[in-house]
Amino acid sequence: MRGTGRTRTARHDRGRSQRQRGGAKRITIVASAVLLLTGIAFTAYKASAWGDEAGRFPLSLMEVSGNVVLTEAEVVELAGIEPGMDLLSIDLGRVEATITSNPRVERAYVTRRLPDHVLIRLDEKLPAAIVPSGSSGFVEVAADGSVLPGAERTPFIDIPLISGLNEPPSEGEVFDYENYRTALSLLNTARELSPSFWAEISEVHIAPGSGLVIYTVADGAEIRFGSGAYDTKTLSQLWAVLNDLRARGVTAETIDMRFKRQVVVRTA
Repeated sequence: MRGTGRTRTARHDRGRSQRQRGGAKRITIVASAVLLLTGIAFTAYKASAWGDEAGRFPLSLMEVSGNVVLTEAEVVELAGIEPGMDLLSIDLGRVEATITSNPRVERAYVTRRLPDHVLIRLDEKLPAAIVPSGSSGFVEVAADGSVLPGAERTPFIDIPLISGLNEPPSEGEVFDYENYRTALSLLNTARELSPSFWAEISEVHIAPGSGLVIYTVADGAEIRFGSGAYDTKTLSQLWAVLNDLRARGVTAETIDMRFKRQVVVRTA
């Protein structure tokens, strides 16, 4: 019986010791949690204080991406922000709107990256054609018909010419001429079929009463369309004919697309 009493006492002592250790652990955990919350509150307060302190994050670097025609310097000038400005005080929405107000910009995305970066990404409104202009030689026109302003660099040499038009509208305004829309639609369809096909077209001439005439880059072949006579199927047929002629080493002088179900080719 005495042995049994000692065993119960020992078990009681061990249980009390374990409860004491468990209580100590809980106190330690609670104390750690209080310190952690205090640290979080302190950090949040400090971050808020840094944000409120003007000039705490001075702008020192602006990165530009997505620009094709516009240079980085032109984009930065459009943005209207300068090194040394407080990064947290810059109104990103206003900067995006300011950049997008330029007729050459379809959309602008501006983000900041602490401690000193601003990132500007563009979707440019690229020129789809050039048209003669009596005042400045040539002007670039976008796919939506808007006349684009001048830029420091320009891909004039890579863009088809649309000729036979009246004087183009002013910068930022939109061409609303039916003949121009028809010519531009032809170029856009050619690009969708094949960028190589589009690159083959050097000029689309609007001949009043006769429809469109295309001139190619490689051999200057004259390709005649009737008024409203082109569509995706017709252009696909023309592209196949051009490829076949080039493969056989034949130079076309004229290609007449004005007849249904046939293409009339006159070789040089």
